Amino acid sequence: MSLLCVLAICNLLLDASFAVASPSVTGDGTSDTELREIRLLLNKHGAQIETLQRENVRLEEKTMTLEKKIIALEKKAITLEEKIMTLEEKTPTFEEQPEPKSDRVNNTKPGPDILGIPDGSAISDGKSQSTKRNPDEAVKTVNPRVDSTTDSIIAFHAILVHTVRDPAAEHIVTFDHIITNIGAHYRSTTGVFTCVEVGVYQFSWMVKVESSQWITTELVRNGVVFGTAMSGDDAYFTTGASSAITMLAPGDQVWVRVGKDHSGVADIYPTFTMFNGFLIH
Repeated sequence: MSLLCVLAICNLLLDASFAVASPSVTGDGTSDTELREIRLLLNKHGAQIETLQRENVRLEEKTMTLEKKIIALEKKAITLEEKIMTLEEKTPTFEEQPEPKSDRVNNTKPGPDILGIPDGSAISDGKSQSTKRNPDEAVKTVNPRVDSTTDSIIAFHAILVHTVRDPAAEHIVTFDHIITNIGAHYRSTTGVFTCVEVGVYQFSWMVKVESSQWITTELVRNGVVFGTAMSGDDAYFTTGASSAITMLAPGDQVWVRVGKDHSGVADIYPTFTMFNGFLIH
């Protein structure tokens, strides 16, 4: 039943109530029987009218709630649109730029030329050496027994296979078993690496000592120390290792020696004691 019907019934009931209450309406021909029937209708349908009124109130409340939700959603939509516009303003526009033209000729060459060093010379500690090579030169085998393959690859790795008993200060450690010696520039009899090509080199070494002993070792270039390490000072056999990077020129020599500081008795043990180095560039 719609709200208009409810209002029509209410008006009818009001008219009927006025007709019953006012003695002036008794002269229009309405009998007492009709008045009783109207009262019965009021008693019969009064509860339904109240129920419809309550439902109408609930529907109005739901309508107001939905209107509030719609307003909130519209506000959120506006906020999202503003954020999208802000992101679009912040997003840069990338345009393809034409590659700049250059009259320069690509003159990149292998070896030192990559660093911009002129072909035929390289500089190290004030010294220079010719590095001109034929780029079409095939790889040549110099000495397969020492893994030497080319004059542009320099690397060595050697280990100690004998025990050095209580060495004195500045004692050169001779790592006498060669594992790798590309270029054959390390000598196991002297423990010395001799540079034949200018460049940047990395060296690493490791020394093992007995328990409760300790010793310092030094990496030396032409008599000048440029790396140090300490081994030992523990309840067990202990190894100490270190590494260093330096620039070398032809004729420079590098070796490992015992430092001045060590325990009263300090023996260097084999296998875990090793020395290696290689040309970086």
